[in-house]
Amino acid sequence: MTTTYSEAGTRTTPRPATERSLIGRTLWDSAYVLSSLPFAIASFVVIVTGLSLAAGLVIIWVGIPIGIATLYAAYGFASVERVRLRMRGTHIDWVKQPRREGSVWRRMLGVFADAGLWRAVLHGVVILPVVCVTWSVVLTWWAMAAGGLTGWIWESFGGVDSGAKALMALLRVPVAGWVFDLVVGILAVVTLPWVVRGCAAAQAALGKALLSPTRGSLERRITQLAHAREQLGQAESGALRRLERDLHDGPQQTLIRLGMDLAAAERRLAEGDVGAATTLVAGARQMVDSVIQALRALSRSIAPPILAERGLEAALLAAASTSAIPVTVRYTLSAEPSQAAATAAYYVACESLANAAKHSGASRVEIFVGADDEDRLLLEVSDDGHGGATILPGHGLAGLRDRICALDGRLSIGGTPGTRITAVLPM
Repeated sequence: MTTTYSEAGTRTTPRPATERSLIGRTLWDSAYVLSSLPFAIASFVVIVTGLSLAAGLVIIWVGIPIGIATLYAAYGFASVERVRLRMRGTHIDWVKQPRREGSVWRRMLGVFADAGLWRAVLHGVVILPVVCVTWSVVLTWWAMAAGGLTGWIWESFGGVDSGAKALMALLRVPVAGWVFDLVVGILAVVTLPWVVRGCAAAQAALGKALLSPTRGSLERRITQLAHAREQLGQAESGALRRLERDLHDGPQQTLIRLGMDLAAAERRLAEGDVGAATTLVAGARQMVDSVIQALRALSRSIAPPILAERGLEAALLAAASTSAIPVTVRYTLSAEPSQAAATAAYYVACESLANAAKHSGASRVEIFVGADDEDRLLLEVSDDGHGGATILPGHGLAGLRDRICALDGRLSIGGTPGTRITAVLPM
């Protein structure tokens, strides 16, 4: 018995800064700047400590893995900063790490040649002095605004002096202390949006300068996309060859047999043997039904109608309902992905279910569909079988991997115990 269910979820995307009100922009920018200090301190301490330790231990080779870990830690802090800037309304394209080839040492040393990682290191170090200035300025302005507007309240209590009264007495200015506080508070409130926006813009400018993709990373990305397009062409050619083979071995042979039986039935009718002709026509009708079923199966493998008509969730539930293994479907996307992404995810799920039923010995399968931290489609198909799934050239998963790579996504296999097939696709 197959168990299926759907779990709806919602995700909210922050409004761009240009669409927020003046108060909304000020509050968002203030939250961005004031929350930057803990991240800046953490990134500075981790990066400086890690690189110093790596430089001191490089002579005994221990420093190399420490240095690599530090570079990827800097990349992690940079990713967090990209998310924070996106929440503010400043978009910075993600820099994907290239797939490194060769031996273990060659891949490890190749990490140190990645300019994007070193730019993330530079950002993690330089951001601390910048944040110290912007954080202090924003906090000071908020304190002046709040203290100035409420200074008269504190002076009304006995023994509580804001300091403005003593300052006016020292300067021999005939102005009450609470009046001075109020003027300072009003000036701070009036200038607060622009001061906060300037500090946030300074941090955002530093992030865009150091965390945006470099020319080399863009050229490498173009090369990867060109290779992915070639892989997609090969995958489509392989799919057409399989379709041609399935048509030749299935419906075409049945139709040839059908034509021969109908010709035989025609001869029997001409000879007056109605019984034999009736038998042949009945067999021909069964063959027509089998051809129709085969053509429907082929049409579903090319473009399943339910996917185009009702979306990815309904298509996955339909695929799960026909599985020989109990399947649980958890669907948490709030918006329907693009047709190309939905089709690729559907094929990955169907291929994973077929492999689990044939080879894994699993007793249950779980399909999860959601969004990752980069708002990309995330599909995970996991089972409790004995594992061992691999991507072999010429097999189903290899073609799906080429299709997904052509869509700027990735396909991976893991899981212990069992098998977990993960596909990540732009929506």
